[in-house]
Amino acid sequence: MTDTAEGAVRLYLMYLDDPTKLVDQTAVKKAEAAVGSAKDPLDRLQALATLERARQADGDLLRKDFVAHARTYAEDQDIPASAFREMGVPADTLAEAGFDMGTSRRRRRSAPTTAGRSRAPRVPLDEIKSAVGSLSKRFTLSDLADAAGGGSPATLRKAVDELIADKRVTKIGPKEDHHGRGRAPTVYELS
Repeated sequence: MTDTAEGAVRLYLMYLDDPTKLVDQTAVKKAEAAVGSAKDPLDRLQALATLERARQADGDLLRKDFVAHARTYAEDQDIPASAFREMGVPADTLAEAGFDMGTSRRRRRSAPTTAGRSRAPRVPLDEIKSAVGSLSKRFTLSDLADAAGGGSPATLRKAVDELIADKRVTKIGPKEDHHGRGRAPTVYELS
């Protein structure tokens, strides 16, 4: 429809504001005259179809031109996507035009929280407690999870807390030689 970025943006924004502004009244009058003068039923049918098309702006074509040119226009004029949103441009149209609409963030939120990570196998509390006997004198919760064949962090902590209450395990404190990311794991010792 238009080959300039500015024209494509202007026409699409006008269409969003009021689609009737872009109706070619001359084409409507010509189509109405063709309907009135048609004698043959098929000619009248064709004239009515032409009239119907003339009464409506081609929103799909305007959107297509907008998508092709909007990002270039916005970059040249330093216009953020939020300004287009204020003017009523749908987010999916802006995304299709190449604007960053935060879709990766949205996608991440909607994805399952365990995506990319496997869940620890469910291991009963008693099995975790009995796995402590197979560990070396000092161990971490990660060591215990490996020995037990899994278990959630909460279940592992609960098992160790019960073993501490039974005086079978003692809490030593943070691992001294920890150089990885985050907080040092807590070291426990068999009593």
